[in-house]
Amino acid sequence: MALTSPGVEVSVINESFYVPSDAGTTPLFIVASGQDKLPGSGSGTASGTTTANADTVYLLSSQRELTETFGDPKFYTDASGNSLHGYELNEWGLQAAYSFLGIANRAYVLRVNCNTSDLIGSATPPTAAPEDGTYWFDLASSKYGIFEWSQTDQKFTEKTPTLITSVTNLVGNSSTGAPKQSVGSQGDYAINTTHVSNKIYKKSSGNTWVQLGSSAWHLTLPVVSVASGTTVTNSATMQINGYQVQTGGTALSNVNTAINNANIPGVTSSINSTTSNLEIFHNGLGFGDSSAGYGTIRFEEGSGLMGELGITASTKKGVKFLQAAHTSRPTWKTADEDRPNGSVWFKTTSANSGANIVAKLYSSSSASFSSVAAPLYATNHSAIYKLDPANGGTGIDAGTLYTQYNITEQGVDGQWDTTTNVGDIQLFRYEGGTTVISSKTTSPSFTANESFTVRESLKNQEALDTAKTVTMISGDGSTLGDADDFVTAFTTAGFTNLTAEVISSGEYKGAIKITHKLGGEFRMNNTSGTPLDDAGFGTSVAHTYGGFTANSTTLIDNLYVTPTGDSEDSTVGNEVMASNWKRLSYTASTSSPTSEPTAGTLWYDTSIDEADILSHNGTTWVGYKTAYSNSDPNGPQFSATAPTTQSDGTPLVNNDLWIDTSDLENYPKLYKYNTSATLSSTNTANQVAVTTTGAAWVLVDKADQTTEDGVVFADARWNTSTEKSADGSTQAGDASSIKDLLSDGFLDPDAPDPANYPQGIMLWNTRRSGYNVKEYKNSYITTTKYPGSGSAGLGNIRYSNETVGGYYPDRWVTKSSNKADGSGCFGRKAQRQVIIQQLKSEIDTNQAIREDQRGFNVIACPGYPEAIANMINLNTDKNNTAFVVGDTPLRLAGTSTAIQNWANNSNAATDNGEDGLVSASDYLGVFYPSGLTTDNSGKSIVVPPSHMMMRTLANNDNVAFPWFAPAGTRRGLVDNATSVGYIDSATGEFQTISVTESVRDSMHEVKVNPITFFSGAGIVNFGNLTKTSASSALDRINVSRLAVYLRSQLDAIAKPFIFEPNDELTRNEIKGAIESFLLELVGQRALYDFLVVCDDTNNTPTRIDRNELYVDIAIEPVKSVEFIYIPLRIKNTGEIAKLGN
Repeated sequence: MALTSPGVEVSVINESFYVPSDAGTTPLFIVASGQDKLPGSGSGTASGTTTANADTVYLLSSQRELTETFGDPKFYTDASGNSLHGYELNEWGLQAAYSFLGIANRAYVLRVNCNTSDLIGSATPPTAAPEDGTYWFDLASSKYGIFEWSQTDQKFTEKTPTLITSVTNLVGNSSTGAPKQSVGSQGDYAINTTHVSNKIYKKSSGNTWVQLGSSAWHLTLPVVSVASGTTVTNSATMQINGYQVQTGGTALSNVNTAINNANIPGVTSSINSTTSNLEIFHNGLGFGDSSAGYGTIRFEEGSGLMGELGITASTKKGVKFLQAAHTSRPTWKTADEDRPNGSVWFKTTSANSGANIVAKLYSSSSASFSSVAAPLYATNHSAIYKLDPANGGTGIDAGTLYTQYNITEQGVDGQWDTTTNVGDIQLFRYEGGTTVISSKTTSPSFTANESFTVRESLKNQEALDTAKTVTMISGDGSTLGDADDFVTAFTTAGFTNLTAEVISSGEYKGAIKITHKLGGEFRMNNTSGTPLDDAGFGTSVAHTYGGFTANSTTLIDNLYVTPTGDSEDSTVGNEVMASNWKRLSYTASTSSPTSEPTAGTLWYDTSIDEADILSHNGTTWVGYKTAYSNSDPNGPQFSATAPTTQSDGTPLVNNDLWIDTSDLENYPKLYKYNTSATLSSTNTANQVAVTTTGAAWVLVDKADQTTEDGVVFADARWNTSTEKSADGSTQAGDASSIKDLLSDGFLDPDAPDPANYPQGIMLWNTRRSGYNVKEYKNSYITTTKYPGSGSAGLGNIRYSNETVGGYYPDRWVTKSSNKADGSGCFGRKAQRQVIIQQLKSEIDTNQAIREDQRGFNVIACPGYPEAIANMINLNTDKNNTAFVVGDTPLRLAGTSTAIQNWANNSNAATDNGEDGLVSASDYLGVFYPSGLTTDNSGKSIVVPPSHMMMRTLANNDNVAFPWFAPAGTRRGLVDNATSVGYIDSATGEFQTISVTESVRDSMHEVKVNPITFFSGAGIVNFGNLTKTSASSALDRINVSRLAVYLRSQLDAIAKPFIFEPNDELTRNEIKGAIESFLLELVGQRALYDFLVVCDDTNNTPTRIDRNELYVDIAIEPVKSVEFIYIPLRIKNTGEIAKLGN
């Protein structure tokens, strides 16, 4: 500011712009892994592996953080403990990230939403058959006891709630959310069964869901309603609960304003948006008329306002939510309490359609559920009294259940309180025996005269006993007491069923244990100081009420924080409670958990000897034996050698089928028997080719889907025509046998259209055949999807247009899509295909990895060359600010021919993968071969090239800069593998190789970088090529990474100049900043020379008028030495000396 008197003003103008430091090598690892894994610490769930956190980008700084977030990288073994090299469920990406973080402290990891554990194979469909001891909350069989009161009709009406079993119907798709507005109609009731609290809701006239009994519920049901159009006298008055209300106008809106401005505790009003009526509400909290009690509104006339509104002088009771037994019928009629419309009686006993919670327990021995009683009570101690009044708990068997209503215990006894009882229920299980809480605090100390109160449950008494005070003492006369003093003080208080003692042995020797000898309940509260906390029984070591953490190292078994209401004293709540009741862990559903797999369940069917093959008869698809009646009676034969007879020993005939199981990598190798096959041979005498005809097995071309000699791969059916009926079941049903299907013509309506194929072509039914991945689909075949019957285009369009109404509605649907040539995807390739589909989808759609704040500069998807194109596209979206590290297939043989064929895409693959490389980019480097290392448990594992290269890049950048080639014996050393090679596709074993110079020459031609072993140096990356499609400086990795670095740094340099004046001064400043930056790079051996132009030659008036500023930069990047030529001349003796003269 300006000086007004003599003085000195010092101002600071910040013109200290400089280039921000680079974060160094920061990769993005895109990975697939199992779901809900253990963290590295061994307990709980690794947060990054939950479904909720899938597709989340994590920035990790250490190996420990990675294992805590994603668990230890999983590598599978066989039954003998031998590593399964190349197994498609191995977690290569996590292992590569773990290795990288061994020398770096910054890496992004994105785990896609694909649970690889679901792809562990089995020969039979997975089911949801529960474990022994599983509890089931049978929603369909339960009754919920909701009765709504009609003041108009003076009677109750039973209400059947909508049972919400999916979070997709809840706000935020969260189990704690209320039902979505799209669920139900106004006046409906619903129960959120996806959460253990089972909250009960009603849909209000405002089309919102409110929890029964809550203040929000009270405020949707008016105590008084005044008809729209009613007018009043300006300034007229009345009194509500002793508060004067004076209107400031003649309309109901003025009255509404006056009521709300009066600030009457608990009372509000509003104008109904539909009827325009004035509605007066009570919020249900502990406010009301001083004589009539809480929840009431007393109306008294003033200067005539009440009469004009048509309200009689009286005390009106608000809407009420009552939870009571059938024997305590509410007195809500006009002659009694006169409760408003919408009041609800939650009948807590089963008589007369009251609540009856049906819980069932599964027994594996009987493979069935049996019902377990779960009566409703208000509290744990109330349940003990109701179930075992004479014994106080000792007569209750372990495993006994009860259902608590109003689980927060708000206003549970109906006394004057500032909280309301609400609609929810929760199931508890009695653990049996005495109730014991054992502290983990050894050698505690206490301040003398501090105290706490305890209330215990007694025999023949429902309520807890009167609180007794325990006052801390000091036996030695000092100000501090010890555990023995605590026990003395506790004993002196004179409890009936409680004892305290000092633990005399074990890990927690010296700590305190309190026991309720009847197995009852007791609640405790600090009243002076913190003696409970000092003893190790404070809230910080108590389980949340209704929750339990098994085997906790910090929380005390059987000790809980009391419910938030704890309202037996409305002013002082207890802090902790000890109880033998533990919240029941169960499945809530309308059908038995054993009935079907959950929707989306994946099944990798490992059966290699089951195939349902149909044939086209000219009209439709039919069972193979229907088309060829003399073919093998048991269908296709499966063997490693060609069969010589049919399976029953009879001679082979035309069109018999054989699947060769000796080459599972290329499954199915399907052969058809032909007695007139063309046979080719060579005359050994003259080496002339000879062609004859005869009987032979002829290989079927799996890529042929157009001729009568081909085969189509598609889902067609699961059952025969006689086994398709569901009999009321909502499942998929058991699969029909292959033998039965051979002579049956039934088709599911989603079978391929036979009109598109020629007679004689085969159909490999992937739904019923094995060795692929299937996904369970609920309600897949329904009358909604395939309505009607009898006419073309209606019903089952593939089977006589009959109705699908009686079919099993669920289906297993092939998840592993066909290859580009139309052939099926089987075995490990089917597993891989499912993972790849999710990887590619997530890379293409995830927005978090495209945000500017995710500053990664290297991208890898270890083990998946199929993702190369997707990573390149991601990098393009990020303005090529990263370098992509691409893998070669684990099973790519180490010959020049194999490598060149793959890199040149000789197989004409349509996408990157095991068949060929399609993509090219200036910012892509591809490496070969794979490596052998050890996982975190010490087992030998095979890892993809990117596992080695990501760490090599980090090593390079640690000792040099990104524009130095990460290759050679100085900076290309690989320190996280012990050998290199490939997996033999025939044996599955790792073949160690040395990438010879001739192979390296071949690799150089196709721009694949070799990782090889040099004696005396070790394993080295010996390539610096990008997979570019053009010849330029960017065909080298060091130059490509320099360009990546320049993009990010120049962006950072230029950003401060945005919105600056577009004049010579700004142009000179930005030019100077860039020249300073580039000059530094010259000194760091990144550039030979550079030129920066930012003046009026490239910033023309037209560009300036468009608010544009151009900085043209030319650079000459430093090239790496790759070819060293050393001519060596041999001279005669003395000639060299003469050359020097």
